[in-house]
Amino acid sequence: MSVRLTVSVFYRNGTALLRFNRTNDIRLLVRTKVAPRSVHTKALNPIVNHNSSPSSGWQNRWNVARRAFVDNLLSRVTNSLSADLRRRTARHLMYGNSRPFFALVGISLASGNGLITNENHLEGVCWEIREAVGRMQKNLIVAERLNLNSSLGLKQFELGSVIAKGNNAVVYEARKIEEDTDPSNAFLKQESSNKKYPLAVKMMFNYDAESNAMSILRAMSRETVPSRCVQHNFSRSDQQWLIGYDHNLIKLPPHPNIVMMHLCFADYVPELIDSHTLYPQALPTRINPEGYGRNMSLFLVMKKYDMSLKQYLSKMPSLKIRDKILLLAQLLEAVSHLSNQNVAHRDLKTDNILLDVSEGNDICPALVITDFGCCLADKDNGLNLPYKTADTDRGGNIALMAPEVVTARPGTFGHIDYSKADVWAVGAMAYEIFSGSNPFYSYERGKPPLLRNSTYKEEDLPALSSDIPLIIQTLIRSLLQRSTSKRLDVSFAATVCQIYLWAPSSWFTKYVMPTSNEVLQWMLCLTTKVLCEGGTMMSTLNTKQRTCTEYQLITTFLHRAKLYEIKNALYWMQSIQQE
Repeated sequence: MSVRLTVSVFYRNGTALLRFNRTNDIRLLVRTKVAPRSVHTKALNPIVNHNSSPSSGWQNRWNVARRAFVDNLLSRVTNSLSADLRRRTARHLMYGNSRPFFALVGISLASGNGLITNENHLEGVCWEIREAVGRMQKNLIVAERLNLNSSLGLKQFELGSVIAKGNNAVVYEARKIEEDTDPSNAFLKQESSNKKYPLAVKMMFNYDAESNAMSILRAMSRETVPSRCVQHNFSRSDQQWLIGYDHNLIKLPPHPNIVMMHLCFADYVPELIDSHTLYPQALPTRINPEGYGRNMSLFLVMKKYDMSLKQYLSKMPSLKIRDKILLLAQLLEAVSHLSNQNVAHRDLKTDNILLDVSEGNDICPALVITDFGCCLADKDNGLNLPYKTADTDRGGNIALMAPEVVTARPGTFGHIDYSKADVWAVGAMAYEIFSGSNPFYSYERGKPPLLRNSTYKEEDLPALSSDIPLIIQTLIRSLLQRSTSKRLDVSFAATVCQIYLWAPSSWFTKYVMPTSNEVLQWMLCLTTKVLCEGGTMMSTLNTKQRTCTEYQLITTFLHRAKLYEIKNALYWMQSIQQE
């Protein structure tokens, strides 16, 4: 922007903006026309936190930016209905309804009348798409919340049979006890069914932490990272500790590909059926005199899923290639969400990936990442972990540790960068998804794996089947690059998968790059389908053309999509075809 134009903009808009800041009257913006480039500086990369409730002052400023951007575009409509259209669209937009604006932009792009002319405006529309889809996704998340009371603990649940058991925890199917149900029936083993028990309660084995809520939460805080609610029935003197606990630990915002954890709390370990057989040593001495466990432990309440990814792959060995790409895309979207929140899972494996197959065996299931006990979620260090001594915890599952993690050496100024560690593990798991075997695993006792993460070379990676598209093959091999500078960023890899699934195939099979307007038209078509059909279909499972998994995946993509990232991914995909 030239100096002359800058002075002109401030002269034309300064008075109105000052009046607005004094009166906080949003109606003054009807007469305000802000230059599009000044608006674009706020519209390109907005900082949105759906877990926090921003103050009214900041909300008003967001409304200023949005209203000025839309008003700038609508002012170019020159037909006789322009004034009425501008008023209606602005009114709908200020109340959170972006559909009229999207319709106007879509018609403009299709007719080519020049309503949107430069990249700034196109990125601004992408921002509006992210906001609109984000509101819909947030409404779905709010609708599926359960009315649970952390102060009641286990008293509000009826536990069924054991779903899974590991070295550190056991998982029971569960349901919330209705208000008219006798609480004395809790903990009784019932006949298992998904309808009867829609929840799962994970009980951690506690051998070390003292039997009080604060000590347990401190010792097992990483398990609570995806939880939407943490036990809050502390005394007033303990509230300051809880504030400090929340301040130091990153809490993950809800995401469709992260386990839906409703609540976590500390409570007394109950005596359940089969507990003496399944985990006798984890029981406290009041239940088992030979047990080593403490009286209290941590309980995590989450949605009940059907099976792990490992179980699903063994049960469905002949999956369609498209379903495998859908699984990979969901996995990449989940890790992208973790990376954006400065969280590293550090224990990714097919046992820690859960699936919801409620739509049927012939439809690709919904995928979530679970088990955050080894994660790195420190606000102070982010994804760079100080590595001064060999005793520092580097995470679990050594076989799927990224090369930069497994080969790291401790030192005075040593550190480990986990920014691309999880995406390497996704690349290794992609071999399990697409070929049935992981080259970094040993499938026979005493026999070494085909490759070791500490010494392998890229050319040693086994070839994938020719049935797998070349772009996906190259993507998987790019995720397994030893050098982090050559390894693809997880958000970029997820965008490549999404484009391959939903974009016109001519965009990445031919050598003609689509224009920005064409890309935006495609995004608006996806947005229209999601806003008009996706929310209802995802809540009722009454799909017609796309499955709930596909609608959810498209929604996740639109919620983070940026025009320049899409075009960069298209350039990369076309370069693969040209080699």
